[in-house]
Amino acid sequence: MPAKNKVVSCQWLLEHLHDPDLIIFDAGMAPVGSEAPYLAKLKILGAQRFDFSHHVVDTTSRLPNTMPNDEQFTALVQQMGVNTKSTLVVYDDIGVYSAPRAWWMFKVMGFDNVYVLNGGLPAWQACGGATQTHYSEAQTRGDFVGHRHAARLIGADTVLASIDDSSTLLLDARAKDRFSGEQAEPRAGMRAGHIPQSKNLPFAQLVHNGLLKPKTELVSIFSQLVPQEVKTLQFSCGSGVTACILALGAAEVGYQNLAVYDGSWSEWGANPDLPIC
Repeated sequence: MPAKNKVVSCQWLLEHLHDPDLIIFDAGMAPVGSEAPYLAKLKILGAQRFDFSHHVVDTTSRLPNTMPNDEQFTALVQQMGVNTKSTLVVYDDIGVYSAPRAWWMFKVMGFDNVYVLNGGLPAWQACGGATQTHYSEAQTRGDFVGHRHAARLIGADTVLASIDDSSTLLLDARAKDRFSGEQAEPRAGMRAGHIPQSKNLPFAQLVHNGLLKPKTELVSIFSQLVPQEVKTLQFSCGSGVTACILALGAAEVGYQNLAVYDGSWSEWGANPDLPIC
Protein backbone atom coordinates (compact mmCIF):
# COMPACT_ATOMS: atom_id res chain seq x y z
CA MET A 1 0.00 0.00 0.00
CA PRO A 2 1.06 3.63 -0.48
CA ALA A 3 1.76 3.98 3.22
CA LYS A 4 2.37 7.74 3.19
CA ASN A 5 -0.83 8.49 1.26
CA LYS A 6 -4.36 8.64 2.62
CA VAL A 7 -6.00 8.34 -0.80
CA VAL A 8 -5.66 5.78 -3.58
CA SER A 9 -6.27 6.24 -7.29
CA CYS A 10 -8.70 4.32 -9.46
CA GLN A 11 -5.69 2.85 -11.23
CA TRP A 12 -4.41 1.43 -7.94
CA LEU A 13 -7.82 -0.07 -7.18
CA LEU A 14 -8.06 -1.59 -10.65
CA GLU A 15 -4.74 -3.33 -10.05
CA HIS A 16 -5.70 -4.56 -6.56
CA LEU A 17 -9.44 -5.17 -6.94
CA HIS A 18 -9.13 -8.92 -6.38
CA ASP A 19 -6.59 -8.84 -3.54
CA PRO A 20 -7.84 -11.31 -0.90
CA ASP A 21 -7.51 -8.85 2.00
CA LEU A 22 -9.20 -5.92 0.23
CA ILE A 23 -12.57 -4.67 1.48
CA ILE A 24 -14.41 -1.87 -0.32
CA PHE A 25 -17.06 0.24 1.38
CA ASP A 26 -19.61 2.58 -0.17
CA ALA A 27 -19.84 5.40 2.39
CA GLY A 28 -22.17 7.62 0.40
CA MET A 29 -24.93 9.56 2.14
CA ALA A 30 -28.23 11.24 1.31
CA PRO A 31 -28.14 15.03 0.83
CA VAL A 32 -28.38 17.07 4.04
CA GLY A 33 -32.01 17.73 4.87
CA SER A 34 -33.33 15.04 2.55
CA GLU A 35 -35.85 12.56 3.90
CA ALA A 36 -35.11 10.15 1.05
CA PRO A 37 -32.75 7.23 1.71
CA TYR A 38 -29.36 7.02 0.06
CA LEU A 39 -29.69 5.00 -3.13
CA ALA A 40 -26.74 4.27 -5.38
CA LYS A 41 -27.83 2.55 -8.57
CA LEU A 42 -24.33 1.23 -9.16
CA LYS A 43 -21.70 0.02 -6.72
CA ILE A 44 -18.05 -0.77 -7.22
CA LEU A 45 -17.58 -4.49 -7.78
CA GLY A 46 -17.47 -6.24 -4.41
CA ALA A 47 -18.46 -3.17 -2.38
CA GLN A 48 -20.31 -3.42 0.90
CA ARG A 49 -22.45 -0.66 2.39
CA PHE A 50 -21.00 1.47 5.19
CA ASP A 51 -23.87 3.62 6.46
CA PHE A 52 -22.59 5.96 9.17
CA SER A 53 -25.93 7.80 9.34
CA HIS A 54 -28.20 4.88 10.25
CA HIS A 55 -26.14 1.74 10.87
CA VAL A 56 -22.59 2.41 12.11
CA VAL A 57 -23.81 5.23 14.35
CA ASP A 58 -24.66 6.03 17.95
CA THR A 59 -28.37 5.29 17.83
CA THR A 60 -28.87 6.81 21.30
CA SER A 61 -27.66 10.27 20.26
CA ARG A 62 -30.01 13.05 19.16
CA LEU A 63 -27.22 14.36 16.93
CA PRO A 64 -26.71 13.11 13.35
CA ASN A 65 -23.88 10.81 12.25
CA THR A 66 -22.27 10.45 15.69
CA MET A 67 -19.72 7.76 16.45
CA PRO A 68 -20.90 4.54 18.13
CA ASN A 69 -19.04 3.25 21.15
CA ASP A 70 -16.09 0.89 20.79
CA GLU A 71 -18.09 -2.28 21.36
CA GLN A 72 -20.78 -1.32 18.86
CA PHE A 73 -18.25 -0.30 16.22
CA THR A 74 -16.26 -3.50 16.69
CA ALA A 75 -19.34 -5.74 16.41
CA LEU A 76 -20.62 -4.00 13.29
CA VAL A 77 -17.35 -3.99 11.35
CA GLN A 78 -16.63 -7.58 12.34
CA GLN A 79 -19.96 -8.46 10.71
CA MET A 80 -18.56 -6.77 7.60
CA GLY A 81 -15.54 -9.07 7.69
CA VAL A 82 -12.93 -6.52 8.77
CA ASN A 83 -9.75 -8.22 9.99
CA THR A 84 -6.62 -6.74 11.46
CA LYS A 85 -4.83 -7.55 8.18
CA SER A 86 -7.54 -6.10 5.92
CA THR A 87 -6.95 -3.23 3.52
CA LEU A 88 -9.97 -0.93 3.41
CA VAL A 89 -10.91 1.42 0.59
CA VAL A 90 -13.88 3.74 1.17
CA TYR A 91 -15.64 5.77 -1.49
CA ASP A 92 -18.78 7.80 -2.14
CA ASP A 93 -20.92 8.61 -5.15
CA ILE A 94 -19.90 12.27 -5.40
CA GLY A 95 -16.10 12.14 -5.48
CA VAL A 96 -14.51 13.09 -2.18
CA TYR A 97 -17.40 14.04 0.07
CA SER A 98 -18.71 11.61 2.68
CA ALA A 99 -16.11 8.83 2.33
CA PRO A 100 -13.56 10.68 4.50
CA ARG A 101 -16.00 10.35 7.40
CA ALA A 102 -15.79 6.55 7.20
CA TRP A 103 -12.00 6.83 6.79
CA TRP A 104 -11.74 8.92 9.94
CA MET A 105 -14.02 6.61 11.95
CA PHE A 106 -11.63 3.73 11.31
CA LYS A 107 -8.66 5.95 12.18
CA VAL A 108 -10.34 6.90 15.45
CA MET A 109 -10.74 3.22 16.26
CA GLY A 110 -7.08 2.49 15.64
CA PHE A 111 -7.38 0.96 12.16
CA ASP A 112 -4.82 2.71 9.97
CA ASN A 113 -4.80 0.59 6.80
CA VAL A 114 -7.75 2.49 5.36
CA TYR A 115 -7.81 4.76 2.30
CA VAL A 116 -10.20 7.03 0.42
CA LEU A 117 -10.73 6.36 -3.27
CA ASN A 118 -9.86 9.65 -4.91
CA GLY A 119 -12.74 10.71 -7.13
CA GLY A 120 -15.09 8.06 -5.78
CA LEU A 121 -17.61 6.27 -7.96
CA PRO A 122 -17.59 8.87 -10.79
CA ALA A 123 -13.83 8.47 -11.25
CA TRP A 124 -14.14 4.69 -11.02
CA GLN A 125 -16.72 4.66 -13.80
CA ALA A 126 -14.66 7.07 -15.89
CA CYS A 127 -11.66 4.73 -15.77
CA GLY A 128 -13.76 1.72 -16.76
CA GLY A 129 -13.95 0.04 -13.37
CA ALA A 130 -16.36 -2.84 -12.91
CA THR A 131 -19.64 -2.21 -11.10
CA GLN A 132 -22.60 -4.15 -9.78
CA THR A 133 -26.18 -3.26 -8.86
CA HIS A 134 -26.23 -4.86 -5.41
CA TYR A 135 -24.11 -4.69 -2.27
CA SER A 136 -21.84 -7.58 -1.42
CA GLU A 137 -21.82 -9.18 2.02
CA ALA A 138 -18.94 -10.57 4.04
CA GLN A 139 -18.62 -14.34 3.92
CA THR A 140 -16.82 -14.65 7.25
CA ARG A 141 -16.76 -12.64 10.47
CA GLY A 142 -13.72 -10.39 10.97
CA ASP A 143 -11.42 -10.23 13.97
CA PHE A 144 -10.65 -6.50 14.22
CA VAL A 145 -11.21 -5.02 17.68
CA GLY A 146 -11.48 -1.25 17.88
CA HIS A 147 -9.50 0.72 20.46
CA ARG A 148 -10.49 4.35 20.42
CA HIS A 149 -7.92 7.13 20.08
CA ALA A 150 -9.94 9.58 22.17
CA ALA A 151 -7.96 12.62 21.03
CA ARG A 152 -9.01 12.07 17.41
CA LEU A 153 -12.73 12.57 18.05
CA ILE A 154 -13.65 15.31 20.48
CA GLY A 155 -16.69 16.89 22.10
CA ALA A 156 -17.86 20.39 22.91
CA ASP A 157 -16.00 20.51 26.24
CA THR A 158 -12.65 19.97 24.54
CA VAL A 159 -13.39 22.56 21.87
CA LEU A 160 -14.54 25.09 24.48
CA ALA A 161 -11.40 24.57 26.55
CA SER A 162 -9.22 25.10 23.47
CA ILE A 163 -10.69 28.39 22.24
CA ASP A 164 -8.03 30.58 23.85
CA ASP A 165 -5.19 28.10 23.36
CA SER A 166 -2.83 29.54 20.73
CA SER A 167 -1.36 26.09 20.05
CA THR A 168 -4.76 24.79 18.89
CA LEU A 169 -6.73 25.96 15.86
CA LEU A 170 -10.22 24.92 14.80
CA LEU A 171 -10.98 24.94 11.08
CA ASP A 172 -14.64 25.06 10.06
CA ALA A 173 -15.50 23.27 6.80
CA ARG A 174 -18.85 24.97 6.22
CA ALA A 175 -19.41 27.43 3.38
CA LYS A 176 -18.32 31.04 3.92
CA ASP A 177 -21.85 32.45 4.34
CA ARG A 178 -22.76 29.85 6.95
CA PHE A 179 -19.54 30.48 8.84
CA SER A 180 -20.16 34.23 8.87
CA GLY A 181 -23.79 33.78 9.88
CA GLU A 182 -25.13 35.48 6.77
CA GLN A 183 -26.85 32.28 5.64
CA ALA A 184 -29.28 30.34 7.81
CA GLU A 185 -28.36 26.82 8.79
CA PRO A 186 -30.11 24.00 6.89
CA ARG A 187 -31.09 22.26 10.13
CA ALA A 188 -33.95 23.70 12.17
CA GLY A 189 -33.14 25.29 15.53
CA MET A 190 -29.53 26.13 14.72
CA ARG A 191 -28.03 29.51 15.57
CA ALA A 192 -25.99 31.15 12.82
CA GLY A 193 -22.31 31.98 13.16
CA HIS A 194 -19.16 30.15 14.19
CA ILE A 195 -17.06 29.04 17.15
CA PRO A 196 -14.89 31.87 18.54
CA GLN A 197 -11.26 31.94 17.31
CA SER A 198 -12.03 29.39 14.57
CA LYS A 199 -11.13 29.95 10.94
CA ASN A 200 -13.11 29.08 7.84
CA LEU A 201 -11.82 26.55 5.33
CA PRO A 202 -14.76 25.46 3.16
CA PHE A 203 -14.25 21.82 2.26
CA ALA A 204 -14.84 22.60 -1.42
CA GLN A 205 -11.52 24.45 -1.48
CA LEU A 206 -9.72 21.10 -1.04
CA VAL A 207 -11.53 19.38 -3.90
CA HIS A 208 -11.44 19.92 -7.67
CA ASN A 209 -13.69 17.98 -10.05
CA GLY A 210 -14.41 15.46 -7.32
CA LEU A 211 -10.73 14.80 -6.60
CA LEU A 212 -8.69 15.79 -3.58
CA LYS A 213 -6.31 18.47 -4.78
CA PRO A 214 -2.59 17.64 -5.23
CA LYS A 215 -0.36 17.87 -2.18
CA THR A 216 1.39 21.02 -3.41
CA GLU A 217 -1.93 22.86 -3.53
CA LEU A 218 -3.02 21.48 -0.16
CA VAL A 219 0.22 22.62 1.44
CA SER A 220 -0.39 26.15 0.15
CA ILE A 221 -3.98 26.20 1.39
CA PHE A 222 -3.18 25.02 4.91
CA SER A 223 -0.02 27.10 5.30
CA GLN A 224 -2.00 30.28 4.65
CA LEU A 225 -4.37 29.49 7.53
CA VAL A 226 -2.32 27.59 10.10
CA PRO A 227 0.33 29.55 12.07
CA GLN A 228 3.57 27.76 12.83
CA GLU A 229 2.88 27.76 16.57
CA VAL A 230 -0.24 25.60 16.12
CA LYS A 231 0.38 22.03 17.27
CA THR A 232 -3.17 20.65 17.17
CA LEU A 233 -5.79 21.07 14.46
CA GLN A 234 -9.47 20.61 15.22
CA PHE A 235 -12.09 20.32 12.48
CA SER A 236 -15.79 21.11 12.55
CA CYS A 237 -18.65 21.39 10.04
CA GLY A 238 -22.41 20.90 10.15
CA SER A 239 -22.59 17.33 11.43
CA GLY A 240 -19.06 15.91 11.53
CA VAL A 241 -18.93 14.72 7.91
CA THR A 242 -17.21 17.34 5.74
CA ALA A 243 -14.92 18.19 8.65
CA CYS A 244 -13.30 14.85 7.81
CA ILE A 245 -12.40 16.16 4.34
CA LEU A 246 -10.27 18.77 6.10
CA ALA A 247 -8.76 16.05 8.29
CA LEU A 248 -7.98 14.02 5.17
CA GLY A 249 -6.30 16.97 3.47
CA ALA A 250 -4.30 17.88 6.56
CA ALA A 251 -3.17 14.27 7.07
CA GLU A 252 -2.23 13.97 3.40
CA VAL A 253 0.26 16.84 3.72
CA GLY A 254 1.70 15.62 7.01
CA TYR A 255 -0.05 17.47 9.83
CA GLN A 256 -0.10 15.61 13.13
CA ASN A 257 -2.45 15.80 16.14
CA LEU A 258 -5.72 16.04 14.27
CA ALA A 259 -9.16 15.99 15.88
CA VAL A 260 -12.70 16.06 14.48
CA TYR A 261 -15.45 17.63 16.57
CA ASP A 262 -18.07 14.89 16.35
CA GLY A 263 -21.16 16.96 17.18
CA SER A 264 -19.95 19.95 15.14
CA TRP A 265 -22.42 22.79 14.52
CA SER A 266 -25.40 20.46 15.04
CA GLU A 267 -24.40 20.42 18.70
CA TRP A 268 -22.70 23.80 19.14
CA GLY A 269 -25.27 25.81 17.22
CA ALA A 270 -28.16 24.29 19.15
CA ASN A 271 -26.74 24.99 22.61
CA PRO A 272 -27.36 28.59 23.76
CA ASP A 273 -24.82 28.16 26.56
CA LEU A 274 -21.94 27.84 24.08
CA PRO A 275 -20.39 31.05 22.70
CA ILE A 276 -20.62 32.03 19.04
CA CYS A 277 -19.34 34.82 16.82
